[in-house]
Amino acid sequence: MNRTLLILLLIFPAISFSQTPEIDSLNQILKNTKEDTIKIKTLIELYDIYENGKINEGKQYLDKALEISKNVDKKLLISSVRLKLGNYFNITGDYENAIENLVVAKEIYEEENSEAGISTVYNNLGATYEKMARYDEAMDCFIKSLNISESLNDSTNIARTLLNIGLLYSRQEDYEKSLEFYNKSLEIRIKLDDNEGIALLYNNIAIVNYYLENYDNVRNYFEKAYKVYLESGNLRRQLMALSNIAEVDNMIGQKEKALRSYLEILKLEKELGQKGEQARTYYAIAEIYYSRDDFNNAEKYCNLGLSLAKEIGAMAVTINYYELLTQIYSDKGNYRTALDYSSLMFAINDSVFNAEKTKQIQELETQYETKKKEQQIINLENEREIRELKIKKQRLFTIFLLSGFVSIFIFLLILYSQNKKIRKANKLLAQQKRQITDSIEYASRIQTAILPPGDFIAKVIPDHFILYKPRDIVSGDFYWITHKENKIVVAAVDCTGHGVPGAFMSMLGFAFLNEIVNKETELKASSILNELRNNVKKSLHQTGKEDEAKDGMDIALCVIDPENLTLQYSGAYNPLYLIRNDELIAFKADRMPIGIHIIEKESFTNHEIKVQKGDIIYIFTDGYVDQFGGPNASKFRKTPFKEMLVSIKDKEMQEQKRILDSEFEKWKGERDQIDDVLVMGIKI
Repeated sequence: MNRTLLILLLIFPAISFSQTPEIDSLNQILKNTKEDTIKIKTLIELYDIYENGKINEGKQYLDKALEISKNVDKKLLISSVRLKLGNYFNITGDYENAIENLVVAKEIYEEENSEAGISTVYNNLGATYEKMARYDEAMDCFIKSLNISESLNDSTNIARTLLNIGLLYSRQEDYEKSLEFYNKSLEIRIKLDDNEGIALLYNNIAIVNYYLENYDNVRNYFEKAYKVYLESGNLRRQLMALSNIAEVDNMIGQKEKALRSYLEILKLEKELGQKGEQARTYYAIAEIYYSRDDFNNAEKYCNLGLSLAKEIGAMAVTINYYELLTQIYSDKGNYRTALDYSSLMFAINDSVFNAEKTKQIQELETQYETKKKEQQIINLENEREIRELKIKKQRLFTIFLLSGFVSIFIFLLILYSQNKKIRKANKLLAQQKRQITDSIEYASRIQTAILPPGDFIAKVIPDHFILYKPRDIVSGDFYWITHKENKIVVAAVDCTGHGVPGAFMSMLGFAFLNEIVNKETELKASSILNELRNNVKKSLHQTGKEDEAKDGMDIALCVIDPENLTLQYSGAYNPLYLIRNDELIAFKADRMPIGIHIIEKESFTNHEIKVQKGDIIYIFTDGYVDQFGGPNASKFRKTPFKEMLVSIKDKEMQEQKRILDSEFEKWKGERDQIDDVLVMGIKI
């Protein structure tokens, strides 16, 4: 997982000053005046000098302003102090204190009927809730702020709120919608000639381009933002831009350069008291060490960052740390600790991103959401038989595995107590290991036997290739092909996990696909995926509870009509690539799996595509593009994969398979294969 790039929500003060006097001059004013109102305003100005630099040194002025404000009757002045305190705690990562002060400010503004002040507080509250991953409350605040700003025709605040709403769309991975809101905000900023605001939007537009894989634009926009911040002397924003440039270096494989930058950035963040940013930077450093297999340093920086993330209540960052620690301990062979961190990750993830919160966000975003239709669940006649078969095989494998572990334990006890029995124990251990391996190899023969035979595939799809490379003896990936009513149905499926657990899921998925397609009267790609999702959820008893199985599948499924030259595609995470002439066209999958999910749409999308003779389609699982390798031990990634497909499009299909296999092995080198690999190519 890459470090999350820094996307800014805009928090702004309720009082603005046309000029910032020098600290000595302001202190002289404090010394000479007896007027409490003037003292409070001067103390706020002193704090403003420090807000974009060493903010903790400026906190003393807010504390003095708050103490003095207890003796004045001007409530709007008191609310200004509370608003400033809310912003301070937001920046330093003390989110609960930020909310407490902002709520007090809002109550005063409501008493004084200050709509501009209320709008300001709602925007800043939304920014704080977003950092705590309380996205439904954040969107509620932003919409309230936007409604007030539009009624006041306040262009500046409208632009700020549009930016923050764009961020929440990006959190939901709706990057096109996010970009739409950013551009609306940018238009207003340009009209206002607001360079700081323009730079901030350059930063966030760069990040959206990153997730849309438009990498040429990413560094360009970050450097534009940095240039503006450098000219303005805004140290805190300069640091943010430098962090993002470092992440770009990390992304393109310049990891040593990125690591040096992050270590220097961490020092500056500590000086500025930016705990939230420190937590993210610790994660970036840990991830780079992990990519180098330096597990000790990776674990060290993970623990430092995790402690800080939990201290400030940054739940989204905490989830990232738990996930990385799971990977670290798994690679170190400490599976018990890895399982503990994995359980913590899922527990927090479920509490933050539950289905109810997602529904609330969608209702607030659209305000009028069409009611979802109830979908009738069709029971499979042989569901009980499949479940019993699965349970029976699970028990068989569990017995063999437990036997192996017991034998190993016995061997260690014997080794410790009686050296003379070492040979006997070794022989017993070898026997048990052979039994387990034999059982898994037998399971592999069963799994291979259910895959479509080669002669059947060649008859149905004459011009094709299938690159299939299981990571272990048995695989969690499988391909599925059938022919019905002069149409060809083909799917590339990636089940949860690999090895034995993945193999169980693959057999379940294979049986369900056969049953669904045989029963369907009209072959529609999205309908097949909808029915498959219902069957998986029902068979695994998935209802969204914390303690139930989260297993599922990712899939790309096509229904090809060779006579009418049409193709239907529907996907769960796995896309479809179509090459026509020299152009690669990508059809995106829905970002939800076959199984229970926190953001679940009523139906998968059904793409209807008019194809031509000579078109080539590719469907695949994520094992190829996620493989670590190359000189920098980075992932292969989708962009080089696309470029390679275009470069080999004119080759014979079997030659394409050979090239893909050769390039994969060359990229992987001496490293282990991390996942099952499946790539299918079909020429129309």
